[in-house]
Amino acid sequence: MKNKRLADELRRLVGRHGFEAVDLELRLLETKQQPTPNVGRGAQTVRKRRNGRLKAPEYVEKMDIDAERRPAVSALAERFEAKSFLPRCADISNFCAIYDIDEPASKSRAAAIPRLFKHLATMDTKEIKDLLADSAFAGPSQLAPLADAIRRHGRGARSTRTKDARLPAKQPISP
Repeated sequence: MKNKRLADELRRLVGRHGFEAVDLELRLLETKQQPTPNVGRGAQTVRKRRNGRLKAPEYVEKMDIDAERRPAVSALAERFEAKSFLPRCADISNFCAIYDIDEPASKSRAAAIPRLFKHLATMDTKEIKDLLADSAFAGPSQLAPLADAIRRHGRGARSTRTKDARLPAKQPISP
């Protein structure tokens, strides 16, 4: 090895944990490692910025879920991170109440990840797919287009009524 210090540390790790365990961890590290650019002295890795908490997709990736459910649960995890599934803590509380899940003690979205996704992993595949298809628990809907349509219709109806009110009533023509 080129680096004697690294070789010594690896020998200690192999002595403490065994060659197979160290080899496995190195392989996992190699496949998951993504290069991060060092920008200045204040560069931080993603893990440091998140205080060591896993994101929902990472949590689901580490879970033991059968192959049939995994894609749907992973899709919900992606939506959870994008805040298009359970975007607010109130939505999480509502979901927990509906599905009879004990609410997490901490009122943060990150703290709810284990409890939510453990429950989702046990749900029927059809139910999970229905949650995805219906965009259930996606938070408040976009009401701006509906409000605009109501406004346009309201103005149009008001202007027609006021014109009709100003016209004189038609008198029947007598013979």
